[in-house]
Order: sequence, then structure tokens, then C-alpha cells
Amino acid sequence: MTLDLLKMRYFAKIAELGSFTRASSDLGVAQPALSLHMRGLEEQLGVQLLNRTPRGVVATEAGQTLLSHAQAILRALDQAEAATKEQAKYPTGDVSLGILSSICPTLSIPVIKECSECFPKVRLTISEGDSQALRVAVDTRVHDLAVTLDSVAKSTSAPLFEEMLYVIGPSGAFASDATLTVEEALDLPLILPTRRHGIRILLERQALMFGRELNIVREIEGVATTKAAIRAGLGLTILGRGAIHADRENRSLSAIALTHPGLTRRLVLDMPVNHPPSRAVIEVRKILLAVVRKLGAEGHWTCLSPKLSGTL
Repeated sequence: MTLDLLKMRYFAKIAELGSFTRASSDLGVAQPALSLHMRGLEEQLGVQLLNRTPRGVVATEAGQTLLSHAQAILRALDQAEAATKEQAKYPTGDVSLGILSSICPTLSIPVIKECSECFPKVRLTISEGDSQALRVAVDTRVHDLAVTLDSVAKSTSAPLFEEMLYVIGPSGAFASDATLTVEEALDLPLILPTRRHGIRILLERQALMFGRELNIVREIEGVATTKAAIRAGLGLTILGRGAIHADRENRSLSAIALTHPGLTRRLVLDMPVNHPPSRAVIEVRKILLAVVRKLGAEGHWTCLSPKLSGTL
């Protein structure tokens, strides 16, 4: 036997107000219709729920029992409706965003600030990692979103931007009008990450094309440590434009773009497949794309056109 929610709402209102007339006015339902609903509910339960008196109606003992349950159920439904509407307006929940280590300091801070201002109830966690680790994290749904290299991301990933690659040296190491080809860069004393990293893989391929060997003087995992080693005069490195934009601005490092041809890498937005994103994930994704566009306009990288990416 299933109780009719509408009948329970009508019954609760009548019992609370003690009057069919007042309940009819409050609910906007004709009094004969209310009486019909109540007779149907009493017949369904096989018990009298309301006593009619000259002063109105009062709930019977059985009616009081039903009323206490009905009020709890209706209150829970009202709370569920309010919470759903609140979620639609102000999404809540956890969102995990993974970002390639070399650009995480640049990209993560404005995303965090914007998300905190627009959606304070969204709990955003940002993790940095190399492209291989980010791919695994997306595949296992550890991350809801990941900004990573297209060379390791799924084919369903959305292109975001192109990064020019630069040779990075200590402050004043390069003249402002200097140029450097990719082939020439292969002979430089380079500090590079291990072979699992995207830039190392890209440079190994370039060396193979030229029939050359990379001149690796040190292997260091971590962009911050690599930059510190460069400042200490321990070698040079090759990084994307987004990773050294601030260092070029404050002149703590010097950089020269690789030319003839220019060497770039494409970054993409990767997401789990066959797993519909939550409202919170959708909103964080929108913020991320807006920040990518803004930073691109400031010169951190070259954003891909909407025609290419379909998402920007």
C-alpha cells in the first residue's frame, strides 16, 4: 500500500489549521475536493483520521500518529527541494584538478582565487605532476580534470594552448637579440628531467631526427629545483613559455626561444570518459578555460582558436 503524497500534504494542512475552510483557502483547493481526498485517505488506511466538531476538525489518535510522520516527511521533502535549488545556484562538492608541474604555479593560483570567489562551497583540490602521472590519475578517476600534454592524453581530450619552448639560463646569459636553433640547443649543457617527462621525450625525438645526442649534464625532477640549479650556474634547461613567464618579467632568469623551426608543445584538458561530470566539475572547468584565455592574452602562451579546440 502506497500513501499518496498529495493526500498527506492536504491532511497535514487540515489537521494543522483545524479547518477545511482555512485549509482550502491556504492550499488553493476547493473544499469539496479536500473532503473527497480525506475520505479516500481514511478508506485507504481503514481508520478515521479527523473528527468533525462545531468548532472545526481535530485529529484522532490515529490521525495524530499519521500527522507526526507526515510532517517529518513533508519537511524532509521541502529541505530536499531547497537543497536541490541551492545546488543549482551554488554548486557544492569536491573537484580534483591535476596540472602539469611546469605550469601549475602560473595556472593554479588564478583558478583557485576565481573558484573561491564564485563557488565558495566547491572544495577544489589542485595537484601537480608529470604528464604520465596525470594520465593515470584521470584514468583511475583520481582527477576530475587534468591539464596535460596531448602526447599522453586520451584522444577525447580538448586542445587548450600551444607553448613555445625556450632555452633557460641565468640572468644575463643571453643577449636580447640572440637566436638559437633546436639543433644548436642539443649541444648545450642541459639540466633535464628523466625520460618519463614530456619535454625530455620531445627533445629525445628532436635529437634522433638530427642524428645527435642530448648533452645532459644533470637530471633533476622538479621545475623549482631546476631553476635554482640554473641560477647557481650548474647548467641550462628547456622549458615551456608558461613556466618561465614570471622569471623573464622579473629578470631572475634569461630565456631565448628555439627557432628554425620553432619548437612548441600542445597542452590539453583531459577528463575521465564514461563518467558524467558533476555541476561542480562543470563550473570549475569553465573557470579553468577562462583563466587559460586570460593568461594567453597576457602572453604566457598562445591559446588555440575555438575552431580547433571547440571549448575555448
